[in-house]
Amino acid sequence: MLSVDLRQAVICPPDYDLNEWLAVNMVDFFNQINLIYGNVSEFCTKATCPVMNAGAKYDYHWADGVTFKKPIKCPAPEYVSYLMAWVQSRFDNQDLFPRSAGTPVRM
Repeated sequence: MLSVDLRQAVICPPDYDLNEWLAVNMVDFFNQINLIYGNVSEFCTKATCPVMNAGAKYDYHWADGVTFKKPIKCPAPEYVSYLMAWVQSRFDNQDLFPRSAGTPVRM
């Protein structure tokens, strides 16, 4: 079994710009989540996952404050689709994630 100190693994190297390092790692994390979800999505359908939840106690309702101002109850695949599109829209916003090197990143 591999033993990894996660605190050390997530420290920004001293010669990197913190905002750029965060942005790159956020995009990488998002891509990894997309891959993982792609592998389980055939098992989580509207029929098998009618609610986005974390066990019996916690249901998640979607709201983005723009299209959905009030939280809506939706099947897990729909929730994930809304979430991934919302995150992608943030990555596509050049005010938050500029494309040119050296431009400050706003978080």
